[in-house]
Amino acid sequence: MIEEDAVADILLVDGNPLKDLDLIAKPETYLMVIMKDGKVYKNTSEKTAY
Repeated sequence: MIEEDAVADILLVDGNPLKDLDLIAKPETYLMVIMKDGKVYKNTSEKTAY
């Protein structure tokens, strides 16, 4: 569930990993947001409000 005060693991991928699994193999290029246990480890997306 994604809602206020929920702890989440989220990957925001620039592309469709179901069609191109290589996107996951290059996280520095294609993973725009990496969040684990509600903590943001990477955010290169244009919007930063969660």
